[in-house]
This record gives sequence, structure tokens and C-alpha cells, in this order.
Amino acid sequence: MKYLLLPLLLCLATGLRADVLSTRLRLLLPGDDPATVNERQFLYQRIDQLFTRLEEEERLSRKSTSKQITRIVSRLQRELFRTFAADARLDDAFRTSRYSDATAAILTALAFERFQIDFNGYVDHWEAFLVADPEGKKVVVRSPSTKKRKETVVQAYQRDYLALIRGTVEPRLPSLTEEQAEALFYRYYYSPHRALSFGQLSAYLQYRRAQDAYQRKDYPACQVLLDAALAREERPAFLVLRRAAELQLAAANRSTVAGDVAEFFQQWAEDPTNRYLPAAILQHYDQQQRLFFAQNQVTAATALLEEYLERAPAGQAAWGVAIRKLHQLRLLNHYHTAGRLDLAKSIADTLYRQDPANPTVRYVLGELVIANLRGTRPGDPDFLRSAETAAANYPFIRQQDRFADLLLREQAWKVRDLYASDRPDLASIALEAFRKSLQDTPLGRERSLWTLTAFAAASNYHFRIEDYHGARHYVEEGLRHTPEDSYLLHRRAVLARY
Repeated sequence: MKYLLLPLLLCLATGLRADVLSTRLRLLLPGDDPATVNERQFLYQRIDQLFTRLEEEERLSRKSTSKQITRIVSRLQRELFRTFAADARLDDAFRTSRYSDATAAILTALAFERFQIDFNGYVDHWEAFLVADPEGKKVVVRSPSTKKRKETVVQAYQRDYLALIRGTVEPRLPSLTEEQAEALFYRYYYSPHRALSFGQLSAYLQYRRAQDAYQRKDYPACQVLLDAALAREERPAFLVLRRAAELQLAAANRSTVAGDVAEFFQQWAEDPTNRYLPAAILQHYDQQQRLFFAQNQVTAATALLEEYLERAPAGQAAWGVAIRKLHQLRLLNHYHTAGRLDLAKSIADTLYRQDPANPTVRYVLGELVIANLRGTRPGDPDFLRSAETAAANYPFIRQQDRFADLLLREQAWKVRDLYASDRPDLASIALEAFRKSLQDTPLGRERSLWTLTAFAAASNYHFRIEDYHGARHYVEEGLRHTPEDSYLLHRRAVLARY
């Protein structure tokens, strides 16, 4: 019997690693539109195949950490990182061997995670890099395009960036000493000594592509990429470049009214019916509050809100509601990205009651519910109750891909455990609940794993009690959901002999 179960155990172990990779790819490429789903699936297949080859051909599990790092880096550089391109996407490495410092860092980080090698990410001026085994060998891993940098080039880069700051978010910046200028640069950019998480590296990838779009004068694309970066992390560098792109677009569109916020308020007081001015003030407020949030200055952002409300002309109640809502939405995003989940949940619940269709609120609520469920111990009997309560409070979450995966996971484990405990009466009820969930959920990679778990458990139980017809029946049912599953196909062939 143990030999019959061995392929299933190996499959489940692989599936658990696959879940980590799938989660990372969803962070890197969020969304469920067909193009994004196809890109995620392409990357999943290619990265998974690469990891399998690394294990089989390099035998990494038998190597020391230092040799693992060397073999991984050498293999990636030889196969994927051949032609540098600042605008490279992740899939370019597999399609054309094009890479950027950002894509190289992320793909290398994924490999380190797969083989359980600790690492930290960093950004040093125009380049992302990793430090592998930071508590041990401290191996610095840079992209193949890295060149020895000259101090004059570094200084020129900082001067250009400070000029960008003056032209966007700090127009009244006084003259600075060399020391003050360097401190301001790192305040509004990246510090090469501050480690970055994988999520922050994913934000840098969007920022790197936005920099390239700005240089190509594709300002709308630059803004889209920066918004994607800001969804992952609040960082002043993203807001500086976004403001620069906005100003470039405004310069091309001469219908935009020039002036600072003080002039806007004065003109609005003189002409309360003007529809452009309140919108322009709202945009200016949003730029300033996002900069405050990026520097974790929540009190300053709140004080700015009160200042703008006081300066607004009388009788502008609708505008007051709009600016408060905008503040709450940005505050919600700030608390969520900063890990203040209790505060984020409180704001999200309030905003959901006011506007249940708001996509930002729905997204954050979904992420908070999923984070809470992921924190529940696997197999905890409270899990299903928590999931059902969440679905009742927030019906939209049933349509969210990852929520469905978690629900199916728990239901499949319940089926497995009940059959293992020789409770087919309860297991059949749990299996029926699992079937109903499958009907409402299109199958994906992780859900295929839970389908295998549930129906293989049912089949193995019936095989154990020598009900071979029942064993074959559940294998066939599993194959109707996942017709190409290698383990179920193998089991079908084995059971055909009984």
C-alpha cells in the first residue's frame, strides 16, 4: 500500500512548492484578464521546468550553500541573461534571453527561494542586486551587465535626480551642501544599504520599466507602470517620477491651467461654479498626501486634509465628501502596504458600507480576508466557518481566485482526513461539499492539486477496503475535472488490473 501512495506524496510535496511559486507570480503579475493569466502560466511552466533541470542536472540538494549559489547564478546567466534591455519583462528572459537588472534579480530570487537560500535585495542607484546567504557567506549577486562604476558617474546621476526633485515635488528647494544633497537623494530614492523584500523588488521592476518609458517619452505608459509599483509599495521615488510624467503630459496639453494651489483656491473663491478648479485642487492634494504617506507621515497627511477643507469656499459639501473619501482610500492603501492590517480592515469595512462596488476597497478586503485565512492553522475546524462568514459578509470574495483555492484546499484536506480516519459516512458528505465548490470555480493549477487530493483519498480508501469498483469510480471522477493529471492516469492504469 505504501508504494501505491508514494507517487501521491511526491505529487503533494511538489504541489506545495508550486503554491509558493504561483503566489509569487500572482504578486508579480496580478489580475485575471486573459493576457495576464496566459503570461503567468507561461512563466510558471518555464520557471518550474528550469528548477527541475537545476535539481536533476546540477544536483543542488547535495551541494553546499556556496556551490548552490554559484551553480544557480551560472545557469541563469548562461541560459536567460544574455542581452541587457532596460524595458525587459520577466518572460523576455525565456523568449529572447533579454533581461534587465530588475528581472535578473527577481528570477534569481525565485531560484534562491526554491532551493531555500536566504537573500536580501538592494537597489544601488541604477542597479538592483542580491546578497545571498546574508548571515553566512554574504555572496553579492549582480547582473551580467554590471560594470565598475566611476564616482563622477554616480555624482552626475544624483545631480540629475535632484534636478528632477526640484522640478516636481520640491520646487522651492534651497541651495544644498554636498552632504545635504546626498541625504535628500537617498530620502527620495533608494538607499543601497537598506534591504528590500521580494514584494519591494517586484515594485522596483515596475519602476525600472517606468524609467525606461519616461526616457522614451511614453508618459502614459510610465504612469501605468508607476501605479502598478505604488500598488505594491509606497515610495517617494515612484511619486517623483509620476509627477514628472504628469507635468510632461500637461505641457503637451496646453488646455491645462497653470498655477499653484494658492492661486487655485483664490480663483475658486471668486468663481465657485468653476468645475476645473476643485478637480485641480483635489489632484494637487492627492499628490501631496501620497508623498506624505510614502514617507510614513500620516499625521502630516491628515493635517493637510484639514487645511484644504478649511480653505474651500462655503457650500462645497460634495467636494468635501470627495476629498475625505480620497484621503480614506489612500490611508487604506498605506496601512495595507505597511502591514497595519487591523487599521486597514477598519477603514475598508467603513468604505465598503459606503460604496460596496469600489474596486480598491474590494481588492484590499479580499487580501485581508485571505491573509487572515492563510494565518489559520491548516486543518483548523474554524477555517471553514471563517471562510463562510467572510463570504457572507463580502459576497464578491467568492469570485476571487485565491479565496477559492484556500476554500478548496481546506475542503480537500477534510475529505482526506475523514477517509484516513475510516469515516466514509462523513467523508462522503465532505466530498459532496467539495464537488459543489468545484462547480462554482474554474480549475487552475492549485485547484487541480486539491482535486487530486480529494478524489485520490476517496479512491485509496475504497482500494484499501477492496472495493475496486469504487476505487476506479473516484479516479474517473477526478479525471473528469483534471483529465491530464499524471498521478490519476497512473492510478487508472494500476486499478485496471483489479
